[in-house]
Amino acid sequence: MTSDAPPGFTATQRRDVLVLAVFRGLSFLGDGLALVALYLRVAPRGHAWAVAGLGLAAMIPFIIFAPLSGLVADRVRAKPYLVALGVGETVVGTALGVWHSVGATLVLVVLLNCVVAFSMPGYAALLPSVAGESNVAAAQGIFQSVQGISTVLGPILGGLLVGAFGQSIPLYVDGASFAIGALGTALLRADRRPERRAPGEKDSAWDGVRLLVGDSLLRDLTVLIFVFMLAVGVSNVAEVFYVTQTFHGSAFAYGALGASFGVGMILGSVMSSRWGSETVTLTRRTILGVMVIGVAVALVGAVNAVYQIYPLMVVAGAAVGVANVCGTTVFFARTPDAVRGRMMSAFMATSQVAQVGATVAGGAVLSLIAPRTVYWWSGGVATGVSLVVGLPVLARLSRGVHEVSGPGEGSPSEREDGHAAERE
Repeated sequence: MTSDAPPGFTATQRRDVLVLAVFRGLSFLGDGLALVALYLRVAPRGHAWAVAGLGLAAMIPFIIFAPLSGLVADRVRAKPYLVALGVGETVVGTALGVWHSVGATLVLVVLLNCVVAFSMPGYAALLPSVAGESNVAAAQGIFQSVQGISTVLGPILGGLLVGAFGQSIPLYVDGASFAIGALGTALLRADRRPERRAPGEKDSAWDGVRLLVGDSLLRDLTVLIFVFMLAVGVSNVAEVFYVTQTFHGSAFAYGALGASFGVGMILGSVMSSRWGSETVTLTRRTILGVMVIGVAVALVGAVNAVYQIYPLMVVAGAAVGVANVCGTTVFFARTPDAVRGRMMSAFMATSQVAQVGATVAGGAVLSLIAPRTVYWWSGGVATGVSLVVGLPVLARLSRGVHEVSGPGEGSPSEREDGHAAERE
């Protein structure tokens, strides 16, 4: 597959992308507010299991519902489906502001993320229909930039709201933000409709998994990202201890790490959105971004003061922005539209498994070695994995091994070109 820089959005595409980015961005911001309020709710009660449970509640539903959520997203019209899910998210999110016990909080967080586990693949699969196939990288850059802004502002505003009004107000705001996201979806002019299946054509909930395994490039990237996330994710567990115990940093110093990362993510996303959609180039930049993240994490373990971590977090955030935009664009380009919901749900489940594993491993490792050493090993292993897995991928790309690959007749991108032509 070859492609030059994207021709640019049409007026309708530009309008829809901006509407979805702004309204979904407000929803992301609400999530940041809620996260602060929820952790501040359970942490003072001394329940370490509840703090860990909040993290697991955000991950496990994506794993459990992965096959079903992707299949549903591929079989229904996107707009009414996502609006209905947004209403459900609004109800559950608001309920979190009403019931404050630890048990009720955990149950509601699980329920909320069960709904989100269905909406996320739907929104991911909708994006190419909204932006146009040739503009996926540019649209991804916009959405990742919005997410970076939410990463910067969410914890800050969440802390301010909790301090001024208590824990319920941020959760009510988060509930309202889901409604705002649903409204933005309803205002879209574009929609994603399920494709007609031929009589007798098989359509399985596991087609997304089969695609990730059957397409050699997607399989290589999935393995790389999974092992990388498992390695570098261990350092996330050590972060709070590294700042507050090793360097005796304040809560503000700890919060500034997330803000620094968000700033870098914005920069990387904006930069990536201008690079076009050529698969080989985007794959190289994805792998390079992963390598840079690993090096930055390892260097965090070598600093002598908290302030020295911030520029490294900016670099890591920028590399994450690059890897997210470029990698997601490659995954979309290699996947037929009819399977994109299932592909994204399968990939999200894989990522969540890596995060769960990293969280468990991080807790175990921190009981044995110091936070600084965790950063050295985490970043070093992540960098090594990116070299061992990534360099052979780059070598095969240079030989054109990945150009036509994957299940079915022709490459996924070629089949999608035919689907797009039929829709037009």
